[in-house]
Amino acid sequence: MAGELAAPVAGRAAPSARLSALLGEAARLPGARVALNDLLALFGHRAFGALIAVLAAPNALPVAIPGLSFLVGLPLILLTAQLVAGRPAPWLPAALRVRSIARADFERMTRAMAKPLARLERVLRPRLAVVTAPAGERVLGLLGLAMAVALFLPLPFGNMLPGLGLTLIGLALLERDGLAALAGVVVGLTGFGIAFGAGVGVTIAVALALLDALQ
Repeated sequence: MAGELAAPVAGRAAPSARLSALLGEAARLPGARVALNDLLALFGHRAFGALIAVLAAPNALPVAIPGLSFLVGLPLILLTAQLVAGRPAPWLPAALRVRSIARADFERMTRAMAKPLARLERVLRPRLAVVTAPAGERVLGLLGLAMAVALFLPLPFGNMLPGLGLTLIGLALLERDGLAALAGVVVGLTGFGIAFGAGVGVTIAVALALLDALQ
């Protein structure tokens, strides 16, 4: 199937696959723009964890890129849903795989991510294996799906915590670090709760304003 990757180890990364190294390779890709298809091809069997982390991380940083949540939100929803389904390798439709970002913006994001990522990678290690085992990955996918939906909502500052939570989950899948995955769940679901509450509040405010206008 187009867009699906062969996966020697159930589509997941070996613990030695560091995201910082993958980003370094991505920054050296040719062309004026970096497309999701380029990242799929580069990350290979490491694509689930790497893509989730790369797509989510910019939302957790103070880097303003117009339309970013729209660009990454739907791919993250599809990726986390595929974790729930237990797919061995990620698949994205052609319309999403051709989405791209200017190389200058991609390089700016990777530079902003470099120091926080280096600090995180120093403490990540394989542990609590049950959390990142196949059954645990399905649960992480379900919780990550809720975060991805929150990330997709156009709420001011509503993307940071879900973005951080998904970044931790993606890194945890790469490093097989169950503790990091649990931390990502706590952070991300906190953000989901805030985003959901804000969405309800906005809906109520709009409804009340409409009622006032009709009176």
